[in-house]
Amino acid sequence: MRIIFSALIFVFLFTSQAFSQTDSKWKVPLLEVDYEGENEVKMKIDPGFRFAELENGDKTYRLFFHKNRPVLPFARIVDQETGKEIARGRGSYFFGNARFEFSDGREVKIKKIRNPNGYEIIGPYGPLFVVENHAVSQSMTYQESDFLTQAHFLFSRIKETQSPPAEIIINSTTTRVRMH
Repeated sequence: MRIIFSALIFVFLFTSQAFSQTDSKWKVPLLEVDYEGENEVKMKIDPGFRFAELENGDKTYRLFFHKNRPVLPFARIVDQETGKEIARGRGSYFFGNARFEFSDGREVKIKKIRNPNGYEIIGPYGPLFVVENHAVSQSMTYQESDFLTQAHFLFSRIKETQSPPAEIIINSTTTRVRMH
């Protein structure tokens, strides 16, 4: 009896361990934004606007706001391959010390200039992100850090101007997401 019981426990643990290591087949449908330029770049945005995945050639980055608070000090950029945070927002526009700090020591200092129908984010080499007449306008980037900062501002703009579909209900007191 003891041998049979031990064998059953062993078989149960072995099969549960084998099935627990399989990849999940669940995939969240993401909204896509294509970058028109020299490189093949795609930004895929979660329907609930909690994160965006930026695919730049062979690199993949995740852009999000820590604790889903859409203010600069909570902005984060994570490398999906290594899982390490490569950039975070710091400072404040009000005090003039707003910046993105990268893990390799680079800083992209930014300044926000508001106007009645939009705003400009000024980076180290000029306009980094421009909203004119409530629409995003073209601007030039020169380094990867500028491009990642610009991508985060694009995600932020989409997040603040769009709302999640009606079938996604996010309960703010819990972390569960219900889909109807």
